[in-house]
Amino acid sequence: MTLKDRAFDLFPWAAAMFLIAAIVLIVSVLLMPAVAPRDAYARLLEAARNAPPNAHGVLLLQTAGGEEVALPFEDPAMAEGACLFDLSNGLLHLRASVDSENDDYLGISFHGAGGAIFHAMTDRSSINGKIDIIIGDARQIGELEADDAEEPPPEEIRLTSPSQRGFVLIRSLAKRPSDIDRARSSVESASCEVIAPPPP
Repeated sequence: MTLKDRAFDLFPWAAAMFLIAAIVLIVSVLLMPAVAPRDAYARLLEAARNAPPNAHGVLLLQTAGGEEVALPFEDPAMAEGACLFDLSNGLLHLRASVDSENDDYLGISFHGAGGAIFHAMTDRSSINGKIDIIIGDARQIGELEADDAEEPPPEEIRLTSPSQRGFVLIRSLAKRPSDIDRARSSVESASCEVIAPPPP
């Protein structure tokens, strides 16, 4: 048997091993967020226990210069806050104001408990300088819309969350180091309020 024949005999085995290794790698990478013991929601929940949210219900996250960062690898030029929600306690009503004079960036992203984003928006989506959002599950949003059948259309945006628990990240960009206080004030001025679901 020549060397060439041996190579042809080994090729199917080598290809099968390569294919199995690739499948194991892809599956493990895709499963990692689901099986990680300290995902983003768990980290934020722990941070909320250590430092309760402010009077508006927003958990102010430490910047990269702090001793402990709830969400690592974040941009140090961003002031960040988070609102945790559990829709079994009621709807989440988020309000934020946009500083149109300074043209500051404000970004809001909505995450399920696993960390996947189900909606995102920026200050460009504001109406008259205000962002007004209600988050609920499909049943809660359906009941709200049924109540609005005979009334003028609501001004707030209504989002259906794919999971009962999750979190909202609020980020404001400091264009220069001297703007970080204004960016933090923008995040601190947002409010997250749990409102009772409509009666059945």
